[in-house]
Amino acid sequence: MNIVYNDEKKDLPSEQLHRLFKLVGWADGAENSDMLKYFNMPFINSTLVISAWENNRLVGAVRVLSDKIIRSIIYDLVIDPEFQNKGIGQELVKRCIEHFPNSEWAVQTTEEISCYYQKIGFKIYKDVFLSIPSRWQ
Repeated sequence: MNIVYNDEKKDLPSEQLHRLFKLVGWADGAENSDMLKYFNMPFINSTLVISAWENNRLVGAVRVLSDKIIRSIIYDLVIDPEFQNKGIGQELVKRCIEHFPNSEWAVQTTEEISCYYQKIGFKIYKDVFLSIPSRWQ
């Protein structure tokens, strides 16, 4: 397994990105052409995107919104199930933190997945988190 990481390309191929999201259950199989056409827009508009590739196959990606100084938030850390438990997710998070090492880091996740982030140094925040869902949720 030869994984190559890229922290310069934000314009990830929508089809491959959508495939990853479907594999982990974050997107349905509906192949709406408009949805596929713009599936990578959240990544393009993010502060930082780091992707993991095996040859020309996208096997993992993460995006970050950050002010680059005080707060950075990880969104959409997604790894192809075939490549999970091989350190790719940890490497993606590590590379994110290296970009903005003095920033506070946050991630919104489910209770089931929170232990993954705790293992790599995140602490459970005891404050209130409020949300207005997007039309895509």
